[in-house]
Amino acid sequence: MEKVIDQSYYSTIEERETMYTFLKVVFEAPLTIDTLTQWKENFTPAFIDILTIENEALYQSFEKLRNSDLESFEAEEKAAYLATFNVFNESGHIPAPPWESVYVTKDRTMFAEPVFQMRKQWESFGMEIVNKHRVPEDHISIELEFMCYLIDFTREALRLSNKENFVRGIYTQFWLLKDHLNHWVKPFTRDILSSDTSDFYKGVAKLLQLFVEEDVEYMKSIKEVLDHE
Repeated sequence: MEKVIDQSYYSTIEERETMYTFLKVVFEAPLTIDTLTQWKENFTPAFIDILTIENEALYQSFEKLRNSDLESFEAEEKAAYLATFNVFNESGHIPAPPWESVYVTKDRTMFAEPVFQMRKQWESFGMEIVNKHRVPEDHISIELEFMCYLIDFTREALRLSNKENFVRGIYTQFWLLKDHLNHWVKPFTRDILSSDTSDFYKGVAKLLQLFVEEDVEYMKSIKEVLDHE
């Protein structure tokens, strides 16, 4: 455990948790005035620069947020969210279904094996999703929320010098990335980018794919060190 822990590891924990939390909020529901107000007041230029590196669509969205009326921004992005991700949108068609099962089954069905795999892992940590029979556990926001939980679980194990839980936390994070998020985020992103959604959601989709691809390699390197301890 000691081989993977240095000052950069602590800072990376915070950076990863911040990014996953941001992505979870974006995909779990339409943006609210409260959320937009928090972003406008608390997101520093440096953090926005990190979010929008080589991502012009997302950069322009934050510029629009900075300069526009919150109510109009909220209304536009709510309409975009519902039209892109919500099963009850006006067209009756979901351009970018936010459930893993859709992307790993031949008939693009919901409530397939990923739901039960995710449920089993949540339960193994003594957790249960509220309204689990209404919102499948393989929804993108729930998988991102689970990653946030695992990061916090691993940090707490580190604080308590609990090697068993630390290793468990690292291995489960890698499992979530390798066997789930990295397995379907690319086609999910492709669906978002090919839809008529807003620049904000197209920018966030690019951020999601890039971050997951980078994070799976980072967690792989951490896991490999633990494998050889």
